[in-house]
Amino acid sequence: MFSIFTRVSIFDLVFVLSAVLFNLLITGIFIAQKHGRPKLVKIFGILWLSLGIPLLIVFINSLIVGRELWIMVYFGFIFLYMILELFLDYILHIEFRSKPLLHVPYIILEYIALFGLIGISFAIDPIWGYIVTVSFWLLLAGLIYLYWDRLTKKMRRGR
Repeated sequence: MFSIFTRVSIFDLVFVLSAVLFNLLITGIFIAQKHGRPKLVKIFGILWLSLGIPLLIVFINSLIVGRELWIMVYFGFIFLYMILELFLDYILHIEFRSKPLLHVPYIILEYIALFGLIGISFAIDPIWGYIVTVSFWLLLAGLIYLYWDRLTKKMRRGR
């Protein structure tokens, strides 16, 4: 079990642990939103944004060691998503989630970033890839939990 920690570089370990936290913090945000806990949402959001620091360090190391281009492109999408989140939610305070014209591209970018986390993790080590994938599925479960009442209400009305 502990060999998954010792057979990767410190930078790879920082990446995969950050990727897992990335997904789990978003999961926490969904659950806190469901329970009407805005302070907790903000705390989780700030912690999530702070993951940009270790991810930036890993990205710089990846540039130095010459990682594959597709990994650099995924990092670009991850950082773009995080920067967009920072500006829309924390700096500009734009309510974009209720506007499909803004929300749909945001969601597409979010999932590209999330799949990037998974893809890079699999490139590091398949075991870490599966661990990050499990954290992604937890994120999806949190999303379903957040919208469950809305989904079931729509399904009942549709009958």
